[in-house]
Amino acid sequence: MRRLVFLLLTGLLLLPAQASKCPAELRIAFLDKALPPMLMGEGSRFESPPGRFVEWTQTALQALGCSAELVRVPQRRLLTDTANDSNQVTLYFGYTGERAKALVFPTQADGQPEPELALTETYLALFARADRVQSLAWDGRQLLPPGLTVGAVGGGIEEPIARAAGWKLDWALSHTASVAMLRRGRVDLALLPAMSFTPERLKEDPPLVELKPALQRVFFYAPVSPALMARDPKFVERFWVELCKAARDRPVRPHEKNGPSCKA
Repeated sequence: MRRLVFLLLTGLLLLPAQASKCPAELRIAFLDKALPPMLMGEGSRFESPPGRFVEWTQTALQALGCSAELVRVPQRRLLTDTANDSNQVTLYFGYTGERAKALVFPTQADGQPEPELALTETYLALFARADRVQSLAWDGRQLLPPGLTVGAVGGGIEEPIARAAGWKLDWALSHTASVAMLRRGRVDLALLPAMSFTPERLKEDPPLVELKPALQRVFFYAPVSPALMARDPKFVERFWVELCKAARDRPVRPHEKNGPSCKA
């Protein structure tokens, strides 16, 4: 399938000294599934407008005076293609210790993720259809009755948590697909980032309900390949700051929370 590429060409407006601060090659990868309104379009295509993730990226690149090739990549390749430097950056990944072994995230001195450079913060929660929630029980540790099927996105931040819980699982290719499975009754519950929903989407027929308590707090970033960090750490640091600023300038969705001013 032909890959639709966005080329952000701003170098003509720059002095040579500025242009020299940009990587010679920079490919930024986004999921190939829509995540409205954050990412629009399916497969290799970006819609117009392309969504907030792309807009943030464009704003950050323009501020730095750099160019990039923007591509769409399947969920399970986002990590591997960036880890091996086929792509140098990927948006949008929740931090986990396992992912930090393969990709480079903004971190503090103690190795923990840097909240001040997070693009946003949300949490993982279980969701169920409102017409079935009375027959379910969840106390933060145990899900009853036994044998319930939980939907989760394969390769997503939910996967290790869902597997560790020992639930019966049904894998989806995207959050949109996981929500559709839940509404159709293919699964009893779905494990999803709370930012997957707006209040309007929760009310769509059949309406969905979030089960309390939530499972885990999650910070989301644009991690880079170890090779890019080794080649150009100063660019990576500047890009993270500008991307964070662009994200802070946009209104957040329900259940998202932006942190303090981006760390310079």
